[in-house]
Amino acid sequence: MPADSVLSAPIAALRGGPGSAAAQVLAAFALRRKADGVAVVGVIVPSGAATYAADGGHKNCECKGVLLDLSTGETIGIHQDLGPGSEACNLDSSALARACGGVERAIAAGAELVVLDRFGGQEAARGGLMAVFQAAVAAGLPVACVVAPKAEAVWEKFAEGLSVWLPAEAEALEAWWQCQAGGKRRAA
Repeated sequence: MPADSVLSAPIAALRGGPGSAAAQVLAAFALRRKADGVAVVGVIVPSGAATYAADGGHKNCECKGVLLDLSTGETIGIHQDLGPGSEACNLDSSALARACGGVERAIAAGAELVVLDRFGGQEAARGGLMAVFQAAVAAGLPVACVVAPKAEAVWEKFAEGLSVWLPAEAEALEAWWQCQAGGKRRAA
């Protein structure tokens, strides 16, 4: 377990991608905080809601996924059907932009914690949910997220000095949250 001084970093990052163990740990953490009455905003992939190509690539991509908006409960489909001959990634960037806008509005309305299932290729290219990360940091809110391996270099530059890498374990996230919450809330 990282030392308390490391856990005071405002951003907790888990290594992984959509459907990974890290994403599952993050989603469970977000739902526990909501159940505790914490004003959690952000998006997660609900358990069992997404399937991804086994090879992780995009040739003949079979990605199908949704994001769950934690403040509204709305599910947002983030992949589109490009047809049987397509070899392109089927990520729907306009749906991702809608999700981003919803979370930004929720941050502006008041939040205690931001949970974001993804910092991946879109965010590395300064798209996707990047504006949400920026809004959360600007608002001084703690952020818990999953960072895709292919985006780690960009993440390191973006989150320099603000982030701590945590193992994809519930206990690590709970310890980080206790440092962020200043002991005001009891972990579930």
